Amino acid sequence: MKYIHNIIKIFISGMTLVALAVLSNPVSAQTAQPLKLSLSQAIHFAINNEPLIKEAEDQVAIAKSKADEMNSSFLPHAAVSLNYDLIGPTPYLQVPLLSDGKFYMATPNNFNEYLGVNYLIYDFDQRKETLKLLQSNEVTESEKINLIRNQLAYQTAEVYFSMLYLQKSVDVMDQQIEDLEEHLSVARKMIATGSAIGLDTLNTSVRLTALQNDKMNVINQRKKAAVLLGSLMNFPKEKKFHVDGNLEEPAIRYSLDSLINSAYMQREELKLNKLYTRTASLNKAVIEKSNMPVLSFNSSFGVKNGYPDNLTRIRANYVLGLTANIPVFDGFLRKSKLTTADWQIQSTVDHATVLEQKISTEVERALLDYRNNKVQLKTALEEISLAQAAIDQAKGLYQSGSITNTTLLDTETALARAKLKYSYQLFQLTLSHYKLLQAEGEKIW
Repeated sequence: MKYIHNIIKIFISGMTLVALAVLSNPVSAQTAQPLKLSLSQAIHFAINNEPLIKEAEDQVAIAKSKADEMNSSFLPHAAVSLNYDLIGPTPYLQVPLLSDGKFYMATPNNFNEYLGVNYLIYDFDQRKETLKLLQSNEVTESEKINLIRNQLAYQTAEVYFSMLYLQKSVDVMDQQIEDLEEHLSVARKMIATGSAIGLDTLNTSVRLTALQNDKMNVINQRKKAAVLLGSLMNFPKEKKFHVDGNLEEPAIRYSLDSLINSAYMQREELKLNKLYTRTASLNKAVIEKSNMPVLSFNSSFGVKNGYPDNLTRIRANYVLGLTANIPVFDGFLRKSKLTTADWQIQSTVDHATVLEQKISTEVERALLDYRNNKVQLKTALEEISLAQAAIDQAKGLYQSGSITNTTLLDTETALARAKLKYSYQLFQLTLSHYKLLQAEGEKIW
């Protein structure tokens, strides 16, 4: 009895240690499950992990720093200068009337310490116009981030829906393989009883093998799509995930004109081009001010020695002054720059026209694709209904011996193809819907 009691105590102690180990390291207690990704999560990971976004944010920081640099020109600039000079030989004049017969013109040890202050008083708003230009560059760089995010979000959505479609295709093929395996089992039993011939099993085996090969191809495509989606989200290669969602039939009730007008207001390309136009105009304003006079104040306050009445005595001193810089002739440089600036402004205006034409074409084509895919989806749904009716009828005829196993397999294959076609058309409709949203300039992030 005592032996059994000791065994129980050891067992309880061992289980306690195991429990403590599991609680202290829950990750090792169970296998890490793949991350379930919704569309919004995938887009979130993509636009927050993409290196291009980080690079664009760096450009915004650079533009902001340049504006901050310009702000410093509105403040005085001050610097302290500390100077010591040892002169040798010391210059002097022969004056017999003096005790040593020499009149020293400088001391060998010279000190000159001062604080210099410079301040630009007025420049006819040259600095203000330059600051506006640099601040406009900062806003433009920020808008580029929105353009990158928008493109990245829609690219992620396209790959995400591709994975959903491929997964749905695999599900349909799995059901078809299950049906074929059941047919093969039935055919083998019928051959054993003499009510069927070996050709039935051969035909079924050929169909089954071909379908399994098709399934492997689809699975391979899904894996490649997963690699692309993982790359877009900047996931480590070892991180496992799968998409979690369904392809749904969207509804669009807007007219072509309203969609185009909405695109003109929302497309990031047009917003960015407006900023380019504004930046070009500000650049011209800076050039227009480039030949204006500049008035500056200069001063220094300090101490030095070397004054004639007492060369070694250190005394306070100061200098105050005004400087006016008045451009007279620049070789027609300003005139040439203004001509260039005018053409830059006109170029951005012309580019806006090109963009509007391109955007209206994209919206119209996307709407046509959406409407066509919607009709195709309706047709695919009708095909499923017809194929299902054909199977119901074929099963009855097969049981009565009116048709062969091969004919029944043909009707089941037709139903599987109709389901695959429906999934494909639903996938195409979803893609065309998001293409239309992208053409309209809608944000999905």
